[in-house]
Amino acid sequence: MKNNFINKIDNAIISQIIEGDYSAYDSILLEQGYDLNLIETHSQKNFKKQAFLLKGMMNKQKDIMLLEKASSLLREAIEKNIDKPISYLKGLIENNQFQVQYRNLENLDIEEIQEIIKDQNLLELLEELENDKEQ
Repeated sequence: MKNNFINKIDNAIISQIIEGDYSAYDSILLEQGYDLNLIETHSQKNFKKQAFLLKGMMNKQKDIMLLEKASSLLREAIEKNIDKPISYLKGLIENNQFQVQYRNLENLDIEEIQEIIKDQNLLELLEELENDKEQ
């Protein structure tokens, strides 16, 4: 009950801040002895930190989506027996520690393809695969 009441007060204060004039709150904080510059500096640091973390999360999601798209395109190329993507994948396997583990490309599933291509430039790989698909 008490937490619900406090949450309602917090929501009301936040909505007033968003909609209203900051000077009234600044004067209240000054009267209470708070340093507005310190509060501003602290809030700026927190905003930058949260923005950085959010950008990192967005980039990670983008990378995951690119990896999924590239691996599914490679899987399609293997199924359709398209030479260029298959030779690219074979080259990656030969140049990495995957030589013994992935001998038969036909038996690779999406997760194994993702493991092989995860450290590659996915944008370049997708461009190549889509160009090959169009030809």
